[in-house]
Amino acid sequence: MDFRFSQFEVLTGAGALFLCLLFVCVFTEASDIEDELGARTVEAVRKQNLFWASVEPQGQGILLTGAAPDYQAKRRAGEIALTINGVSGVDNQIVIIGEAGTCQLEINSYLQQEKVSFKTGRAELAPSSFPMLGMLASIARSCNVKIEVAGHTDSVGDEAVNLQLSQQRADAVRKYLVQSGVAPEQVEATGYGENQPIADNATVEGRKTNRRIEFRVIGGTA
Repeated sequence: MDFRFSQFEVLTGAGALFLCLLFVCVFTEASDIEDELGARTVEAVRKQNLFWASVEPQGQGILLTGAAPDYQAKRRAGEIALTINGVSGVDNQIVIIGEAGTCQLEINSYLQQEKVSFKTGRAELAPSSFPMLGMLASIARSCNVKIEVAGHTDSVGDEAVNLQLSQQRADAVRKYLVQSGVAPEQVEATGYGENQPIADNATVEGRKTNRRIEFRVIGGTA
């Protein structure tokens, strides 16, 4: 049996071996980097006593899962993960449980069929909104959590004017909630103008959807 190889065959075989070794080295290095990022993130999160957060490295990204006691804790876990050197992005899928989470679910459930209405182009509440805001005030009082009233507009008109209108409308809703017995320190109002659309402003229906008030649980006990 002849075991002699041509120069071409030797070079080809050596090249293939080199490529295989290179691939193994690169893969191993990437895996080591991923493990290191995951370990550093776990350590940073646990130092803040966020023991309920689970960390899963995904390349240079981090997937966060688990159950947080409130929105602020969930956000804090995401912010910590982003501070880790080498982490390029965070997918924060932590769910909120406890009083804050239950309150948000209750608010969302009620608002599925209700919407805050204003007089056209103004920050004055339409009388039809009073019963629903009274119910939301009742939910807020029973939950005893901090809530953000977020005002939004469509993109029609001047951006600065829209921002001002959204703030005025959020303020009007907050004022009504406080007058209905919600503690002033429990609710804050923020206008976002046209900057957070949830539908296409190019359509009538989309613009109608974007003109909205949202109620967001932003913390634990007030």
